[in-house]
Amino acid sequence: MAEMFLQISVSLDGYIEDRNHDIEWMTSDTSLDALHTATLKSIDGMIFGRKAHALLAEFWPNAADGSDASPDLIEQTRLMNALPKYVLTHGEERTGWANSHAIAADAVPRLKREAKRPIALFAGAGATRALLERDFVNEVRLIQYPVLLGGGTRLFADGAARRELKLIGSQRFESGAMLQRYRFA
Repeated sequence: MAEMFLQISVSLDGYIEDRNHDIEWMTSDTSLDALHTATLKSIDGMIFGRKAHALLAEFWPNAADGSDASPDLIEQTRLMNALPKYVLTHGEERTGWANSHAIAADAVPRLKREAKRPIALFAGAGATRALLERDFVNEVRLIQYPVLLGGGTRLFADGAARRELKLIGSQRFESGAMLQRYRFA
C-alpha cells in the first residue's frame, strides 16, 4: 500500500492563504524548483480539493509555453499534466484537465492500495482537514515561509483532535523558506 503525504505552503503563523484568499505572499524561490520537480517525479498521483484543482487547471496545461520557461518548469508542466489527478468532491464534478478524476474521500484508501508510489495531497484547508480526520495522511510536508499574515485561512482547524508528530527532516531554501517533514507518531 502506498503512503500519502500532504505538501503545502504555510506562513510562519500557520495560514495557507491571507484574508483575501490570496497566496501571492509566497516569495518566488528558484531553489524550491528542484524540490517540486523531485516531488512530482516520486509520486503516482495527486489529490486536490475542488478549488485548488480549478485554480491549478487554469495554470498548468500551458505553464511552459513561454520561451523563457526553465527546464524545471517544463518538466513540472509535463508531470502535472501527465500524472493522475483526483478531485475530492461530494458529487459529480467536471474536471476538464487531462487525467483528472472526481472522487469521494472514501475512495482514497483504494487509491492508496492500488498505487505503487506515494500519492501527494496538494489541497486547501477543507480537503486537507477531511483527509487528516480520516487518518489517510501518513506524512506532512510543510513549506513554511518567513512571513506573518496575521489572518486568513488556517491549515489546521481550531478544536481538531490532538495528534503527535515526529520531525523526520528539514531543508532551508534561499528565500528563507523551510521544508519541514513530519510523520504521525
